[in-house]
Amino acid sequence: MVLVFDVKAPLAMFRKPYTTTSLVSFPFPPPTAIAGLIGAITGLDHGATRGSWRAEYWQHLTGTQIALGFNREPVPMTTTINMIKYKTPSGDMSEHIQAKHQLVKNPSYRIYLRGGAIYTELKKRLEREEFVYTPYLGVAWALADVVYVGEFNEEEIRENDTWVQTVLPVYGGARVDVLRSGAIHRELVPYRLDAERRLKKTVNVIYLDFKNKGRLWLKDRGDLPVSQVGEERVAWFEPW
Repeated sequence: MVLVFDVKAPLAMFRKPYTTTSLVSFPFPPPTAIAGLIGAITGLDHGATRGSWRAEYWQHLTGTQIALGFNREPVPMTTTINMIKYKTPSGDMSEHIQAKHQLVKNPSYRIYLRGGAIYTELKKRLEREEFVYTPYLGVAWALADVVYVGEFNEEEIRENDTWVQTVLPVYGGARVDVLRSGAIHRELVPYRLDAERRLKKTVNVIYLDFKNKGRLWLKDRGDLPVSQVGEERVAWFEPW
């Protein structure tokens, strides 16, 4: 069985790790952000009482698999943020700089989840529309609306020459048919952290250009798990 839910917000910000003061955003939440969102909904303890750097909720996500799709095009938006320097010996807060930030405007994503010990608790919270901590998209001020879509049976797709409608993680020997798919984009995204928020693994992903609405075709599926979930065909990230 697969849990499906939507998340949307007026604004989102998923900072690319190579940016500092002037921030640039991924157009979608990387798997690490989705893990945090699941932890907020279900109330997983990250161990902050033992240190602000803790991320102990990862141990509860072992064996969980996710997939990610787009409900609508996330529009990039650049704005300028006033940043105040408040850690001064004199306490003078008049010094500030203006830094550019790239945000995502009106994003809406569909998240698919299967397996893992968190499944039952997440289903209960989604059905009740009851979240332990406030869900947000990337930064605390980007408050998110979470809508439960439902629980669906899945059918494994075994054909090598197939297509998906979601973000495609590139592993397992999967090869994309670019000519058939049209314009595509590629990103390197963080996939998993350890219990002290250190990066453990990244993954390359491919997704369709938003002007090219359609299917992302594969020449060879390889070992990449692909499933039919309801009327949608999804490519799964490997289990956490």
